[in-house]
Amino acid sequence: MGKGGVGKSTIAEATARSLAKTGKKTLLCHVLDMSEKEQKLAEISPNLFELTLNPSVSFREYVQLKLPVKGLVSLLLGSKVIQYLEKAAPGVRELVFMGKIWHERSNYDRIVVDMPSTGYGLTMLYTPFNFANLFPGGPIYHDTQGIIQTLSDPKQTAFVTVCLPEEMPIQETIELGQKLATLMPGNPQSLIMNRVIDMEPEAIALAGKSSAENNPLSKALHLIFSKFQDQKQKLDQFQKQAKWFSLPEIHEASETAITHAIQGFLEEQK
Repeated sequence: MGKGGVGKSTIAEATARSLAKTGKKTLLCHVLDMSEKEQKLAEISPNLFELTLNPSVSFREYVQLKLPVKGLVSLLLGSKVIQYLEKAAPGVRELVFMGKIWHERSNYDRIVVDMPSTGYGLTMLYTPFNFANLFPGGPIYHDTQGIIQTLSDPKQTAFVTVCLPEEMPIQETIELGQKLATLMPGNPQSLIMNRVIDMEPEAIALAGKSSAENNPLSKALHLIFSKFQDQKQKLDQFQKQAKWFSLPEIHEASETAITHAIQGFLEEQK
């Protein structure tokens, strides 16, 4: 979880690849807000399957699970009222997303969910709790109770937040951690600080000496050093409030190369 643009999707894929490498049948599940992207399951490497959720397809699958008679399913899904309910009723799409992820747990050893940005991600997590309060009985109530039980079980569900060493992402991460701890106090939380610049003492000394020089290399080094100092200041302030695992700034030619580099780094830290 985390703010948009912090590297959640890349780290989610690297984590899923690392789990699959150990022999665990793993599902990497992407939730892209209300995206209507095709929902297609694909095996992208040994033991690793990838799925991007589509709200309309997930809703249809839920109805089919609850109404095994095909004629009733077609009749219900063809109803304009049901079509309006699926698209406009508050929380319905979020609930079927959570239900789809929950249902798939029986098909895999591990599920890594690439959640949307913080606000919508929290909305998804709150939805089963809200629906459980709205419906005191029936299939929706029983399903939401099952989802809540799985979400709240520290042996089944853990949260990983990805953050950048910048003021706004750090503040949002603090608030997210507090909300998750209130909603599911027993669940483990981990924090990954992404794109952290690490400079050797020799490089820091060189940056100080070359700051007055007017050439491209010196300017680039000084720019990196300034960013390094700014990150260090932010992290020193944040250190009193949380502990984290750092991932370095990685410069590779492609997104695939970055993913594999992060995967290797994560496996080294086990």
